Amino acid sequence: MSKIKYVGLILLIVFTFAYTDKVLSVINDNDSIMQEIRNIEEQYKIVPIDATIKDDSIIPGINGREIDILASYNNMKRSKVFNPTLLEYRTVFPENSIRNNMNKYIIHGNSNKNDVAIIYILSSGSSNILYNLDNGKIINIFINCSFLENNMKELSKFKNNEIYNYGDKGLYTNENIIIGNNIINNKTNNKSIYCLSIGKNSDTLDTCMNNKMWTIIPSIVGGYIDIKNSVKPGSIILLENIKELNVVVNYLINKGYNIVSLSKLLSENID
Repeated sequence: MSKIKYVGLILLIVFTFAYTDKVLSVINDNDSIMQEIRNIEEQYKIVPIDATIKDDSIIPGINGREIDILASYNNMKRSKVFNPTLLEYRTVFPENSIRNNMNKYIIHGNSNKNDVAIIYILSSGSSNILYNLDNGKIINIFINCSFLENNMKELSKFKNNEIYNYGDKGLYTNENIIIGNNIINNKTNNKSIYCLSIGKNSDTLDTCMNNKMWTIIPSIVGGYIDIKNSVKPGSIILLENIKELNVVVNYLINKGYNIVSLSKLLSENID
């Protein structure tokens, strides 16, 4: 008998909570502030854009956004006045996203944004090269793991560039990923989340994916002429001759492109 009473009590509590939530929902829906929030709900909604997937390659999509109705209502009910500045939002993720497709090559940034990213491979040389690259221009540098180990002090002085792990001249192993990423994550302003492959390489793709990194294949490889002939919104540009950096940057800016970090170019967040 006591078990029956116990079950009955639980059912009563559940029913009470459900009824209370329903009553509160009706009250909220009849509230003028709630009504105004619901009236503009569609106006403020941004539909997500799916990533473009073709075979083993992917181009990032763009997240969507919608009003968090309950959080926005709770913000406004204290003042008892509808105030659009107190609206809160939640992210709506695309069904197809780079978040759940780490097993594909990223070949381009989203073409809906007028952004491009310049990358450069630093596999040898001296720390003076690093200083020359850190000249206020946004350039993403992929550096050999061994070079990272020998120049850790210089890396901490970088402010304008994102630095990524290039393994052993583009050959990635679990060991050089762990070593290189640990240096980058502790000595620079960004996290090492991208591998670089000039062409498709299943070993690179698998090794980097297993280390929770995306693999990038540049959209353009070359110098000023190659860039001039092929650049488009979302291009990932691998600049082969660093001496052409200034002329390339000037050209891109004059054409209205925003030169951004790799992480920004490939981000699916709404700007």
